[in-house]
Amino acid sequence: MTEDSLTPLDTTPVRKKSRSTGRWRPSLLQGYRIAVLVCIVLLMRQHAVSQRIQGNRPIELEEVRTILPEARSLAIDDSSRAGLLVFNEAGEDVGYALRTTPQSEDIIGYAGPTDVLIVMGAPTTEPNPKSLTLPYDSPEPPPLEEPTRKVLGIGVRHSWDTKRHIKWVVEDAYFMNFWKGRDWDNLTTVDLYDEYMEGVSGATLSSMGIAKSIQHRFRWSENQTKSAPEIRVSATDIGLWIALAIGLLVTFRSGWKGNTKVWLGLKIAAIVYVGFLNGSLLALSLFAGYAAQGVAWQMAPGLVTLVAIAFLTPATTRRQPYCSQICPHGAAQQLLSRYVPWKIRVSQPVAEGLKWIPWLLIGVGISFYVLEFPLDLAYLEPFDAYLFRQSAWVPIIIAVGSLVVSAFIPMAYCKYGCPTGRLLEFVRHHSRADHIGRNEIAAGLLLLITWLSVYYYDAVQLWLVQQLL
Repeated sequence: MTEDSLTPLDTTPVRKKSRSTGRWRPSLLQGYRIAVLVCIVLLMRQHAVSQRIQGNRPIELEEVRTILPEARSLAIDDSSRAGLLVFNEAGEDVGYALRTTPQSEDIIGYAGPTDVLIVMGAPTTEPNPKSLTLPYDSPEPPPLEEPTRKVLGIGVRHSWDTKRHIKWVVEDAYFMNFWKGRDWDNLTTVDLYDEYMEGVSGATLSSMGIAKSIQHRFRWSENQTKSAPEIRVSATDIGLWIALAIGLLVTFRSGWKGNTKVWLGLKIAAIVYVGFLNGSLLALSLFAGYAAQGVAWQMAPGLVTLVAIAFLTPATTRRQPYCSQICPHGAAQQLLSRYVPWKIRVSQPVAEGLKWIPWLLIGVGISFYVLEFPLDLAYLEPFDAYLFRQSAWVPIIIAVGSLVVSAFIPMAYCKYGCPTGRLLEFVRHHSRADHIGRNEIAAGLLLLITWLSVYYYDAVQLWLVQQLL
């Protein structure tokens, strides 16, 4: 054998691929899970705010430009004023637009309400009248008032009133110019009759209906600001905090789990107190409401704390205190699984197929919620059954049926039917063996469904109307 025939050894260093991948994979997957849920929440929130402010017949840019020509873009203002910020080509705040509907839709003119567009200018500051009391040679600068906007003009967008009456109102220069130059405070406090405002001749009721709807719209925003609820802590909140503290203690103190009497007492307490007496349970309907409409931390601080702990604890510690220790339906299944001797084994292929059911329910719930279909999300889960005096029959049937099945298939509802539990399990941080699986694929599809429901909302609603006609 010659020297040339020898195969040289490969001296290229071997990359330790598995070790580096194993180190970063759990963090990347966890980041993906959290990002998906955050995107879904943001989409639902954006859609809910847009519907609340814009609703039916949303304000269009071209409408605003008829009064404010430099307007180039609109942005929703998610404050008590519930209008649209107006920006010019350079992105500067040049105005504010709002409509009287739906807040003033109950104010009838002659034969119906009128939806009015009000366009205000950029925020400006003026010297405070109190500055007139300062000495002439005072070194102090005159104090300024808070920035305010003044009306540039109004326009009738749509009216259910008599068309010829509205035509006369729009053609009346005195009425249309009456609003110009007035700021937010003036429009909420002005007495329309003391200002010698005259109704349009021949259309008095229609014109005064429009005037009152404009004033009511501004007053509504002011009342929203003043009526913001204060934090209210009730006995329900305190009891829920105690139950949560006990649940956390048991979750992280494994020594208690071997005590049969303590274990049994905790399960009965979860069913009796958390379920039937307190009734503050996590549910898909609660998650959807919080995502779209905001968190009720003023009215239900205990429940908000429970939601936060239920998501944060598994995401950071791999433990799940809510499902394992606090949920009354989970506690009932644990008791049945322990004390009912007969068991039915579910084959692996069937079990894998059944685990798609919670994701299907989540997809149906979110899409129906966003599209405003007539479906009560409480009907997708059994938790309302614990408030049996107020509950409908559907949650009660689901609760009883799922417990009967769980008596023979241990924890059947938790494993194969619970949307709430699946969301909480989805955010749980896993070990280095974590990998992309069913939950990650389902969550991606859920994000796609939410996006389609939000951005094709009008098309779906139009299609439904056409099908019903």
